[in-house]
Amino acid sequence: MKKAKLIGSLEYAKYRYPKNHPLKIPRVSLLLRFLEAMELISEDEIIKSRQASMRELLLFHDKDYIETLIEAEKCQCVPNGAREKYNIGSYENPVSYAMFTGSSLATGSTIQAIEEFLKGNVVFNPAGGMHHAFRNKANGFCYINDPAIGIEYLRKRGFKKILYIDLDAHHCDGVQEAFYETHEVFVLSLHQSPQYAFPFKRGYLEEIGEGKGKGFNLNIPLPKGVNDDEFLYALENALNIVKEIIEPEVYLLQLGTDPLLEDYLSKFNLSNIGFLKAFNMVRDCFGEGIYLGGGGYHPYALARAWTLIWCEISKREPMDNLTNKAKELFHSIDFEEFDDVDRSYMFESLKDSYRGGEIRKEVRDIIEKAKALVLNV
Repeated sequence: MKKAKLIGSLEYAKYRYPKNHPLKIPRVSLLLRFLEAMELISEDEIIKSRQASMRELLLFHDKDYIETLIEAEKCQCVPNGAREKYNIGSYENPVSYAMFTGSSLATGSTIQAIEEFLKGNVVFNPAGGMHHAFRNKANGFCYINDPAIGIEYLRKRGFKKILYIDLDAHHCDGVQEAFYETHEVFVLSLHQSPQYAFPFKRGYLEEIGEGKGKGFNLNIPLPKGVNDDEFLYALENALNIVKEIIEPEVYLLQLGTDPLLEDYLSKFNLSNIGFLKAFNMVRDCFGEGIYLGGGGYHPYALARAWTLIWCEISKREPMDNLTNKAKELFHSIDFEEFDDVDRSYMFESLKDSYRGGEIRKEVRDIIEKAKALVLNV
């Protein structure tokens, strides 16, 4: 019988990014505390996160890069030449205890999630999904690319048809680059168009892979203001394209919550109900996968959305209203909104109202172009 498992630890609270960074907020530790406050998780469902080994880190990253992360974290400084060579020590990728210890913990957790999945369990690692890091360079708040390491771990285990699906609002440029020339890994990403959003240089429709990997990379760059109906339309059609090309032996699903309306680092307008429907659409298509977290910069929106994901995995019926303990927890979080919009509903209910709407011609055209590009290789 499949068991639901969440890989996590309250220790993540010690490895936060510096003040004024978007990832200074509590995320995994908040989720664990929120689930407990909502009485939606039991102790035996939690597997404590572990650090990745050096051997695991080197499945993808260069040794000199990893050693530089360790050195920078130890001295809390930027080693000579490291800023230019490895892109660390900037506002985007600052020196902190998140750069190695926190990132290694998230990566070890992804390996744990894979191991539990291969035992037959259903697993969620909310700390995972750090999809921007390159082989020898930090990028987009990410230092260690745990999805890429997880995929390489699966390849070492003999898997040759691996699907990676990314629902984060930002394109998975690090994962795409890692597997751009192989047919053993298909990468699908739905994201904000790089015409207006990070990473700007990658994530375009025309990027479909090269060499043996040509036709095994599918980008769906979407316009501002995407609603639930548009996102689900794009995802359903993208999944149908994938099914024509590959029958995956296993898949990883990145579940960054920044496509939600409340998240200030994206221009999408999804509800957590629409996000949950997207999650279930993938499961209906390919069965259970390995579930990772990702971006998400609004703590209350993130905790509510990932709670719904966890309830689905663990076969719980989520309550509509927050418990008093959950409300108290949210009120205790040091977080200030960036606008004057009334979001008091997040302190009362777990579920958003569905945010549907018209499916614009622009979105339909993107899908048709994607079909033409990938299916005609």
